[in-house]
Amino acid sequence: MFGLVISFTIVAFQAVIGPPEKVRAELNGWCAGWRLAAVMPEVAEEIRARTPSWPPNLIPGDFNADGRTDLAMLVDCKGQVQLFAFVAASQGFTTYTLDQPQPLDPRQFLHLIRKDYGSDAIGVEFEAIGGRAWVWRDGRWQSVGR
Repeated sequence: MFGLVISFTIVAFQAVIGPPEKVRAELNGWCAGWRLAAVMPEVAEEIRARTPSWPPNLIPGDFNADGRTDLAMLVDCKGQVQLFAFVAASQGFTTYTLDQPQPLDPRQFLHLIRKDYGSDAIGVEFEAIGGRAWVWRDGRWQSVGR
C-alpha cells in the first residue's frame, strides 16, 4: 500500500509538469511536436479548482484495478486530438488509443471517475454538452455513454 501511495503521488506530481519520460517518448514517436490538448479557459479554471494536481487533459487513475497508477491524456497533434490511455506495466506503460483523431474542440476535457465501474474510469466531457466514459472491462476498453 505504501508503494502505491508513493507511485500515485509521483505520477500526480508529474502530471502538473507533464507525463513521465516513457510516455513522452512514446508520444514523440507518434507525433513530433505533440502537446496536451488546449481547453477553454473557463474549463481549465474549473478543473484546476477541483483537482489542482493535474490539468484537464491529463489524469492519473487505476483504470484496470491492478494497484498501479495509469494515465489518460488528450493529445493534440497539429490540430487533431486523440485520447490515449497509458496502463502501467512492470516495464513502463502499455499504450491504448481510445478515440479516432478529431479536430481540436477546446470544450473537451477529461475527469477521473472514481470506482463507479469497479475501477477508476476516464470521463471524456464536452463543456455544457455531456460526454461518455472509457472503462476497462474484461481486459479491454469499452466506451460507456453517460
